[in-house]
Amino acid sequence: MKRLLAVFLAVLAFAPFLASQDIRRDGPRVSPFRGMRQVATGIEVQIDDDTWFALEAMGGVDTKTLLAEAERLCGSSAWKRITEDMPALFEAMGHPLGSTVDVDVRDLATGARSTKKAVALTAANRARLLAANGGARPGRPASVPGGPLTRSDAVADLEELRGLLDTSFAYRDLRGVDVEAVIERAKTACGAAEIARDDFVRVVDGVLRAFGDGHSRVDGVDTVHDVFLPCLVQEAEGGHVAFSPGRDAFVDPARPFVVAIDGQPIATWLAAARARSTQGSAAMQARGAERLLRDLGDLRADLGRPVAGDVTLRLRGATGERNVVLRPSSRRPAYGEWPRTKTRRVGDFGCLRIAAMSSDEAFLDGLDAAMASFRDTKGLVIDVRGNGGGSRDALRRLAPYLLPADGTPVVGNVAAVLLDAGATAPEDALADRGLWRADWNGWSAPQAAAVRAVAKSFAPSWKLPAGRFSPWHYLVLDRADNPKAFAYTRPVIVLIDRGCFSATDVFAAALGALPNVRLVGEATSGGSGRARGFTLGKSGVRLQLSSMASFRPDGVLFEGNGVVPDVAVATLPTDLIGTTDTVLQRAIELLR
Repeated sequence: MKRLLAVFLAVLAFAPFLASQDIRRDGPRVSPFRGMRQVATGIEVQIDDDTWFALEAMGGVDTKTLLAEAERLCGSSAWKRITEDMPALFEAMGHPLGSTVDVDVRDLATGARSTKKAVALTAANRARLLAANGGARPGRPASVPGGPLTRSDAVADLEELRGLLDTSFAYRDLRGVDVEAVIERAKTACGAAEIARDDFVRVVDGVLRAFGDGHSRVDGVDTVHDVFLPCLVQEAEGGHVAFSPGRDAFVDPARPFVVAIDGQPIATWLAAARARSTQGSAAMQARGAERLLRDLGDLRADLGRPVAGDVTLRLRGATGERNVVLRPSSRRPAYGEWPRTKTRRVGDFGCLRIAAMSSDEAFLDGLDAAMASFRDTKGLVIDVRGNGGGSRDALRRLAPYLLPADGTPVVGNVAAVLLDAGATAPEDALADRGLWRADWNGWSAPQAAAVRAVAKSFAPSWKLPAGRFSPWHYLVLDRADNPKAFAYTRPVIVLIDRGCFSATDVFAAALGALPNVRLVGEATSGGSGRARGFTLGKSGVRLQLSSMASFRPDGVLFEGNGVVPDVAVATLPTDLIGTTDTVLQRAIELLR
C-alpha cells in the first residue's frame, strides 16, 4: 500500500508537466516576445519593452489560427507550447521560423495597427516566458546569451546599475537601503576573475530585491538547481498547506499542514525563502516565501544541505503527524489561476470575477454586460483575488456604476513621476495611468472641484525627496467615463488577498473608499510604480525600475503597505483545493 501511495504521489507531482507528443521538444528555445498573455480576444505581447500590444499575426499566421492549431496539436499544453516551444510549433504547422520574424500588432491604447519588421527570436525572451510560466527544464539555455563576464565588465555594469538607482528609481530612498553597501557586496559576489552570466543575473536580482519594490526586477532569473518541491505550499488558517499542483487534493488527505521539510522546521525554510524574496510589505514577503519553497535545490544549498535526493515532508492533521517521502520534480510546479470562481449569479447576488486587469475592449465590454445582468440583484461581489494587476481600465469602467448616487466625481489615486536630471515633467507624464496635474485644462468643473478637495488636505505618508519628482497628478473617477454605467446602489463587496498587486491595489483602494463598498479577505501585496525598462551595457541584462511614487487619496503609499480589508477572513485549507470558498461565502453572508 505504501508503495502504491508513493507511486501515486510521484505521478501526481509529474502529471502537470507531461509534454505534448505532437511537436518536437528539441527545437531552438527562443521567442520574439519578452512577454505574452492570453486574453478573451486572443494574445497580447511585449516586444521591445513593457508595452503590451494585441498580436494580430506573426510569420504569416494570424492569431486565431495560431491558437486553434496549437490546441489541435498540443491539447491542454497549447499555451505552454506557444510560449516555450514556438519554433517547433510553427514547424509542425508548416510555417518554419528563422532567426527573425515579422509581427503584426495593434496598439491597445489607440487601436493603430503596425508591423514590427524582423523581430529577433532570442533565448533571453524565451527564458523570461518560461519563468512567467513558473518553470525551468533541464538543459535550459542561459537566460542571457553569451559567455562568462569578466570581473571588470561585471563591475562596470554594477556601477551603471548604481547610476540607474540614483537617477531613475522612484523608491531608491524609501526604505533607507545603503546603496553603496549593496553594490559593494554585489561586486564581491562577482569573484576575482569572471562570473557566469546567469550568476550575474542573480546578483543583479539580489540588488533589486533589497529595495522591496515588486515592480523593480531583472529579466531571466533562473534557479541554480533543477530540483523542485513536487507540490505547492500556501498559508491557510492553521498553518502552511501542502497540495497538488492541480489544486485538487492535499498531499496527505488527513494531514494537510507542513511541519517540517527534510527534518527542519517549516519556519527555517520560510526564513531562507524570505531572504531570497522581494523585501516589500509583510503580505508580499509571505507570498514570495511560500512560492519560493518550490526551489528546493537552491534552498537546500542555502541551508547547507545536500541538493539532490528525495524530500521528506513532515505533515500534521487532526489524527497526528507522519512523514511522506516524495521524489523532487525537475520542473517548478505552477500555482496557476486561483481562485477558480466565475462571473455568475449566486442566489439574489451577483459575483463578478476579474482574474486580470486587461485593457482589451472585449473584456471591458464584458464588464458592462455583467453589470447589466446584475442590475436587479440585491448585492454584488467583485472578486479580484489573485489578480496581479495590469491596466487601470477595469477600474475606470466599473467605478462609474458604484460612485455616489449624485454622480459626484471621486479621486482614486494621487501620484508623482520621477524627473530626469534637470528636466520638468510634460503635461501628459502620467496620462498612460489616467493621471493629470491639478492645473490640467481637461478637467470638467466637478472633476476640478474633486481634485481641489483632495489636494487641500493631501498629506503623503512618505515625503518625496526634494526636487526629484513632478507636481502631484490625480486619477479622477467619473460617471462620464462610461456612458453605459448606471447607479448601482446595492451593497458591494470586493474580495482581495495577497495575490493582488499593482493596478489591483489601486482598484481595491479606490473602490474601497466608496461609501457603499467593503473590502473582504486579506491584505494585498502593495505596489504601484510604473516600471521603465533598461539594459546594462556590458552584460545585456535587462531590468526595470519604478518611475512613479503612488498614493491612496488618504496619503498612504501603496508601496510596502498594500490595502487592508474592512473584514478580514482567513483562507481555509479546503479553499486551496477548491472544495470550499470561505471568503466568498462570508461575503454573501455580509450582503444578506
